[in-house]
Amino acid sequence: MPDPGSWLLRPPPEDAQTLLFGFPYAGGGASLYRQWPNQIGDAWFGALQPPGREHRFREPPVRTHAEFTESLVEYLARFADRKFAFFGHCGGVPLALSTTLALQDRGMPLPARIFASGWGPPHERLYGRLNFVDLATADLGAEVSALFDKLGVPVREDFVEVAAQVLRVDLELHRPHLHDATRFLPAPVTVLGWTDDDVVPPAEVCRGWEEVAETRYEVLDGEHFAFTRCPPHLVDLLTRDMTDVRPPPSTRADAVPNNPLETTPEVIP
Repeated sequence: MPDPGSWLLRPPPEDAQTLLFGFPYAGGGASLYRQWPNQIGDAWFGALQPPGREHRFREPPVRTHAEFTESLVEYLARFADRKFAFFGHCGGVPLALSTTLALQDRGMPLPARIFASGWGPPHERLYGRLNFVDLATADLGAEVSALFDKLGVPVREDFVEVAAQVLRVDLELHRPHLHDATRFLPAPVTVLGWTDDDVVPPAEVCRGWEEVAETRYEVLDGEHFAFTRCPPHLVDLLTRDMTDVRPPPSTRADAVPNNPLETTPEVIP
């Protein structure tokens, strides 16, 4: 099993009573969050590093959601006495949800809130073009190069090959998995769309989540990868919703979601 002690580049300070953990999207690692501050409001922020990439490259990658969560929940057990939340973007969202359900199944403390960015209702289907390409013929190296161009990050050709392998593993990990619609999430969810997202447009993001979670919808100004810069309006939202938490619902009857058919998400510039 992966080493549960390697999930963070550095441990949270002993006096940090609120923690925010960031899940990487498909093909990425903890470095996606390199521009995020160490502190967001009262919360200490830490980017999670799955095995098989970046500083954990020598470890075998996980191949299923169950394998991913088994190691991570063991790691999270050491923070049982602290309040924590999850942030996931795109392919990181299903992993955050699976981890939350795994914590519930083990009777462990749950996240105070889940931030689900750039991902539609998780029980309906997968999102983003790469989740539907033919992996036998797709040029994932070209996809990785294009991604780094969008992020403005120079990259060596040998690294592109490695990153393409990681991307393939993650796409194979996600394709068999959908959130079980009979499992109402035991933590409230803030669903984030981005105005200029051409990968998972806000119209795909801000709908249907209320069927599986107590939901708050928001649309932020920016494109698909704007979250990597952690812009001020995202910091403000995270700070607000990390503070404004209530005990998570245990059943559908407990939830009072805002209905996107009745409420238009406010665009936060």
